[in-house]
Amino acid sequence: MSQAATAADDRMLFDRIVESAAEVAAFQVAALSLVRPDGDLEAVAVGGDARARDAVLGRVTPRHVVDAEFAAAEQWGALRFVPHDRLPGSSPEGWSDPTWSGAGSDADAWHPNDTLFAPFFTASGQLAGTLNVDLPLDGKRPGPLQRVVLEVFAGQAGVVLAAAQERTRLAERVRLTEAVQAVARVSNEVLEPEVVVAAVAEPVAKGLGCSQLWIRTFGDDVRDDHFATYPHPATPTPPVLVDLVRRLAQDAWELRRTVTMAPTGANAGDMVTPAEEAAIIDFIGSSASHSLLLVPIGAASQCLGYVVCTRAGSYPTWSDAESAAALEIGRDLGRSVLNSRLFALERKLVSNLRAAERARATLFSTVSHELKNPLASVVGHVEMLQDDPDGDSTWSLGVIDRNVRRLQGLVDDLLDLGRFSDPDRPLVRARVDVNELVRDSLEMFAPEAAKHEVTLEHEQPADVAVAGSSEELSRVVTNLVGNAVKFSRRGGQVTVRVDRKGRQVVLDVTDQGLGISAEDQAQLFTEFFRSTNPDALAVPGTGLGLSIVKHILVRHGGTIDVTSSPGQGTTFTVRLPPA
Repeated sequence: MSQAATAADDRMLFDRIVESAAEVAAFQVAALSLVRPDGDLEAVAVGGDARARDAVLGRVTPRHVVDAEFAAAEQWGALRFVPHDRLPGSSPEGWSDPTWSGAGSDADAWHPNDTLFAPFFTASGQLAGTLNVDLPLDGKRPGPLQRVVLEVFAGQAGVVLAAAQERTRLAERVRLTEAVQAVARVSNEVLEPEVVVAAVAEPVAKGLGCSQLWIRTFGDDVRDDHFATYPHPATPTPPVLVDLVRRLAQDAWELRRTVTMAPTGANAGDMVTPAEEAAIIDFIGSSASHSLLLVPIGAASQCLGYVVCTRAGSYPTWSDAESAAALEIGRDLGRSVLNSRLFALERKLVSNLRAAERARATLFSTVSHELKNPLASVVGHVEMLQDDPDGDSTWSLGVIDRNVRRLQGLVDDLLDLGRFSDPDRPLVRARVDVNELVRDSLEMFAPEAAKHEVTLEHEQPADVAVAGSSEELSRVVTNLVGNAVKFSRRGGQVTVRVDRKGRQVVLDVTDQGLGISAEDQAQLFTEFFRSTNPDALAVPGTGLGLSIVKHILVRHGGTIDVTSSPGQGTTFTVRLPPA
């Protein structure tokens, strides 16, 4: 049976008790009040006069008022009677019938402010509620028979209440067990974090008796968090409150506890400031709720997220059993999230290993191909010289020399690629003048540029420096300028611009050469990639230069971009942090 159905049955029994008490004990009004979790008494059933029911039902009497009336009361067996002239000043004004005349001046006449109630208690002796009666139909204070009747009805109310509380505890245990089991089932599956939060939001909300629920698991960044609500959508959460709850959840996980908040009180202690507590209380009000429960999600020493629940309506505040079950749910969710992350890491490692294996196979294949052709040419010309040692060897020696230099360049590039792509290779930083690197590179390629009638230009402001390795950054500039000269058309121009823009040093290397297609640009920095343009393929190269440039820039916290189109030249733009 649902909690709502059980509560409805209990209210029906309480209504019968007060109606019968009013009728049998001959009082115009009978009211049943129960002790709330905060200790105050709330009128849950009113019998007799319908006008009294409308005025009294749901009325809350503060506990200190009840205690004061107990202290002032005369004890009539199990009943308590407070004459009007001894009624504490703190007692609120009760309901009165303007048409009621009472017994006049009789010594036993009932005064409209007289108070008569029968308290009933829990098994441990704590006050559980009271049965109040008012306005006897004969206008007189009750005699012995009426008192016995009232005691009987008070006893019945106590029995009904005890049974209701037991049913509530049983229903609570059932729904909490179902919630824990639902989360445990999810935890035993390997799911993505976003799937986990979506799968558990509803069963956790129903199991904990929430009117609204927000669940969040933390990522490496707030943008990587996974989030779900019940119902969807729920009351929006201000970003500042999200940050506050994130910190509060981490503190709560360290203490392995939940946190409850309500306008009537909180158990957060010194984990929140008064201003932060006020902000959470305001949110509780904005979500039309009366209390909030924060449950940290965690595993081992790591807080991985949180669950926030609110309650509204007739639901009571959070019990100890609910808090304990909620913490267990947080632990299960933590294990589930941790398992999903470990599984994702495992998949990533497997993927990386496969990629590394593919790269290794590709490298071996490519290197073998790059070595095979020049070696075959060298071997062929050596055999020609052996077959005709007295012939003209000039041509063969020239071919051998070019191919040996090609092999030497390939080996050098492979060694550099291995050095600069090593994540464990230390980077010793010093102040590097970028313009000086450009001047050295332009001087290096000046003869080749002159040979092809290519003009070299250097545009520079004063004092542009970066922090890094002079050797490695020199390789970046040399590779880019060398490519620009190699792929320039006869009579073209290569322009190198160095400038400082904001918090970056920007190096632009522009040529008026062949240009690069969009398809080729997508793979330009891949090892051994050569252009699909036949004119570009005719220019000797290993396909490693730009890959080396990219690795060096990554080591220095820099970037490189390319702007180009076929036949329109190319600009490579390097950005580095300044010294």
